[in-house]
Amino acid sequence: MTPMPPFDPNGYRKRVLADVARRGGPENADAFELYDLPLDHAAALTDAEVAARLDEVWGFWQRQRDHPKYRTLVARLVDEHEQRSAPLRSAASRASEAARVRAEREERDAARYEILDTAIARLVERHGGVPAEKVPGLEEIGALGGLTAAEVATRLRRHRVLPGTAPAPEPAGLTAQRRAQIRALLTEWSELCGEPVPTLFALLGLGITDAHDGVEIRERADILHRRAREMRAGRGRAVLDELGVHVREVLTAGGPLADAYARAVVEDATEALRPKVRAAILIEDRLIGPDYEYLATEGEEQGLDRATAERVLAELAAEYGGGVGHAPPASTPARTAPPTTSPRSAPTAAPAPASGPRAWEAPLKAARAALRRGRPAEAARLAAEARALDDGTAGTQLRTVADEAQRVLDDAAGLWREVAAARAAGRYADAARALALLQRRALDAPPPPGQPALQDAIDEVRRAQEGPATGPAPHTATAVPPPSPAPPAPAPPTAVTAHQVDGAVLVTWSSPHPAADFKVSRQRPDGGWTVVGRTRDTRLEDGGAPRRAVPVYAVIAMVDGVPSTESRSDARPAPVPAPSAPAQPRPVSPAPGPAPAPSTPAEFPAIANVALTDGRLTFDWPPEVTEVYVSSRVGGPPRSPVDPTARSWKVTNTRYQIDGGAVLPGDLARPAHLAVAACRRGPDGALLLAPDFAATAHLRLD
Repeated sequence: MTPMPPFDPNGYRKRVLADVARRGGPENADAFELYDLPLDHAAALTDAEVAARLDEVWGFWQRQRDHPKYRTLVARLVDEHEQRSAPLRSAASRASEAARVRAEREERDAARYEILDTAIARLVERHGGVPAEKVPGLEEIGALGGLTAAEVATRLRRHRVLPGTAPAPEPAGLTAQRRAQIRALLTEWSELCGEPVPTLFALLGLGITDAHDGVEIRERADILHRRAREMRAGRGRAVLDELGVHVREVLTAGGPLADAYARAVVEDATEALRPKVRAAILIEDRLIGPDYEYLATEGEEQGLDRATAERVLAELAAEYGGGVGHAPPASTPARTAPPTTSPRSAPTAAPAPASGPRAWEAPLKAARAALRRGRPAEAARLAAEARALDDGTAGTQLRTVADEAQRVLDDAAGLWREVAAARAAGRYADAARALALLQRRALDAPPPPGQPALQDAIDEVRRAQEGPATGPAPHTATAVPPPSPAPPAPAPPTAVTAHQVDGAVLVTWSSPHPAADFKVSRQRPDGGWTVVGRTRDTRLEDGGAPRRAVPVYAVIAMVDGVPSTESRSDARPAPVPAPSAPAQPRPVSPAPGPAPAPSTPAEFPAIANVALTDGRLTFDWPPEVTEVYVSSRVGGPPRSPVDPTARSWKVTNTRYQIDGGAVLPGDLARPAHLAVAACRRGPDGALLLAPDFAATAHLRLD
């Protein structure tokens, strides 16, 4: 009799059942594995030995039918026992089955090792061997194919492993604990100010390429310190003070410490991008089109400049056996026309299901695109379609997309709960913040019972914020005592101006209320607002403003707790009808229909021929204009370039020429209406924005 290891029930459960369940079921296993028979000794096994092992395994399956983790798998194995065990009961059929299983395992192993072998080949080509510091990354790549660390190590024996270089000593002032503390403070500050601040450089309005600009860093650190002194006592001031200490000790010192922090930023961004690049490479051999732009933008949001983000993506793609490119995939048809000419085209229609191998790719790509458009419910539906078409080759990327869609839906449910609580309490600013996040990330997330649709909730909150007497629509007929007369609103500030002074932006205004408190807010590129500070003076210095372009500011006066309407720094260019010329009244007829787009004044040339070309927004750029503002709105065309319900961002002529058009944000909600407005620089350098969009400056984005 041939020595065969005795059957070990516990070992079988951990070694066979767990692995088969992880691979998706018994269809991804063979009879020798399921019955724990040694394939290498198949020819030496007797029929009696095999029959005894079959009975042992079948009895074990019967005892595991109530196992909480494996009962479904075991039930299938019991039902299919006769069919699966039949080829093993005689020597002749067993030999034939062994030959078939060997060939099947070799083919399966080749597929499992394909990604790993490609990555190893790239490393050997670049370094002449496998650097020791790359081995942990190769183990991660091997795990994608279901390989263990031991199997990866066995594969690496075919190649020369190069000794690793000793890591550079960490500067004494930048320990891992300090880096973690800085990250935690930046995260808290981002939540307090309402906009992402990923690095100490970003806190100063700089980038990692400015690490050696000691003069600029020191000047901005001083401005940051003065800004913290102007803030009221509280958690925000405490966080900013602590960050200021890190800025002075890490960045203003310059030299190795600032360089080490810049490297740490790149390392952290690389680790954040790694799983996303890995998932993308599993679908396409190269990072191309929307995936590349989305990940490059993610790198910039992590604090990298564009060039460094592209370099990191190239290195990660090469590590996983892929490459990078800017052209959209050839298999993806470009959508250049609104889907209104054919009844079969719909904005959120899923691709026609393909047949044959890897038919799951098309719906999975569509699911990832839906996530980028802020439609997690659609993404979850498409991921379910992809799962139904999975032929066993999808691997982990399908589960990754489905989990991400579910995570966004769970977050959206929490945001809707915040909206419901804020509406009930009349806290419309909090409701507006949560609704803005929903509009950006989860357009199709269903509202809870009793809550209006997303756009209806946004309109209601906007009406409530515009007028003191407006409130949420009553849902019941509960009698409410008449409110006492509200005190009159104070007069709004006037002559709000903003211009750069010594690396900061100085905001000034006038007011007839000497005892008023003033709240100053800065408009972000996405159209939202960030509170810069509160003061009783009629001026405020914003040291955290972006460099180069002067943003738009809004000032509100508060008298006895009653706010005025806001006054904005961009309100000045609106009444610029060329006073030097004699009065030439321009006929203004009452245009019917919603949100008309009157012709742009002569001081701001019209933007025309707006189109979507190869995923970029293109238009005829007037020769005397160097900057434009692009606005995107979901519920309809943007009402004006400063529409608070629209998302807006600036595009410079230089960036436009480099990119071959205006690059749309990867998380831009769709379908949407786009409009482009011209900008000019005033005599004092302030950015002046056209008061309205030209009729030729609109485009519907599907």
